[in-house]
Amino acid sequence: MNHLKIWKIKKGHDYRIRTRHPWVFSNELLDSPKGILPGEPIELQDIQGHFLARGYGNPHSLISFRAMSFVQKEEFSMSPEYLTERLFKAWKFRHRSGFRKSFRVCYSEADQMPGLILDRYVFEKNNITYQVFSYQLLTSGMDVVFKKNWEAILKSFVQKIEDIGWEHTFVLQRNDVNIRKLEGLLIEDPVILKTVGSEDLTAINIQMQNVMEPDQNVIFNVNLVEGQKTGFFLDQTFNMRLVVEHLKRQKERLKSRKIKILDLCCYMGQWSAQMVCNMKSWGVDCEVHLVDISELALEKARQNLSVYGVDVHTYKKDVLNLLDIPAFASESPSLKFDIVISDPPAFVKNKKDLHPGLAAYTKLNTQAFKLCNEGAVVASCTCSGLVLLEDFKEALRKSILKSGLNARCLAYGGQGFDHPNLMSFPEGYYLKMVLHQVD
Repeated sequence: MNHLKIWKIKKGHDYRIRTRHPWVFSNELLDSPKGILPGEPIELQDIQGHFLARGYGNPHSLISFRAMSFVQKEEFSMSPEYLTERLFKAWKFRHRSGFRKSFRVCYSEADQMPGLILDRYVFEKNNITYQVFSYQLLTSGMDVVFKKNWEAILKSFVQKIEDIGWEHTFVLQRNDVNIRKLEGLLIEDPVILKTVGSEDLTAINIQMQNVMEPDQNVIFNVNLVEGQKTGFFLDQTFNMRLVVEHLKRQKERLKSRKIKILDLCCYMGQWSAQMVCNMKSWGVDCEVHLVDISELALEKARQNLSVYGVDVHTYKKDVLNLLDIPAFASESPSLKFDIVISDPPAFVKNKKDLHPGLAAYTKLNTQAFKLCNEGAVVASCTCSGLVLLEDFKEALRKSILKSGLNARCLAYGGQGFDHPNLMSFPEGYYLKMVLHQVD
């Protein structure tokens, strides 16, 4: 390890890194981080020269050091071989948890690869199974190292997992996210780096596992090039299972009438499709009402639900203005629902947004509860990392009070098992779900 540049941390600033938080800020270093290249391997030591961590540096970021290893004996490098092994370790973790189709392979700090998001999407065409690896590089260090070596890393990785061959593998780069600006990086247009045949990835039928029956697939027609994040949202599988499990306990009651589902910020309809797919198998009849501000999302959601033979109604509307929809408008709306999903984008993106963002969650969920039938199930979500669960619960308490209803809290949810988080890194815990049932 003698080839690694040594950085030392100031006295009294080493508590966080000793507890395995992976970030060190420039003002915590004994000397200036200038003079290295982004992504250059670094060993971090305390003021007395004792080992703390190894990772990579970035002279141009407030977060100057990001840890990738806290084990002194580990052979660490920023080589393609090392990164491939890290990816393979992340894959094995998910594989043990039962993930087989489309899922998150690498979740940045949680997989000791800070700055790398890698998702895998599986689809079938002409009886051939293909996979798409769609990645985002969120830090300057990872941008330099992974972008330069993506082919060597991913090709070796595909050979190791022995699942779908490299000849049937697509690679999509999705560096079109604003967070890159914090690292001084440009926002880049999506690029298909590796393709197979004539597929363009704007209209493919990806396979997701049924949240209740993992051996069964739920198919979604998606646009991976223009869709959110790496092309689709993969993080709600645990929450969907919680909700569907609760519905299953009540399936005999649900069979007594057509169940109306309201899916707020529906995106491409994954919440509704998972619920309808399972409820149809129980003999429950449904109709779905989809609300989203995106015409593309609504069209994809309608298409993804059409295979189940249910009535689908779409509303292109900002969910904070639900009362602009005539059927939802009055104190006694003509439409009321048995299942309501509230899964909006992050209303709180920085600390100054916290107060207005929490007020927005209260407003949205007040409207949601007002649209509930007796006995309705309501799943309220926030993907704002800066919103603590206790703050979100307080926003929901106000929502229920303002709605004039009584509701019991049944369960709390979070990120799917392919989006793990570390106790030492609370910044990685962003998704919260609270499940209520209305009296």
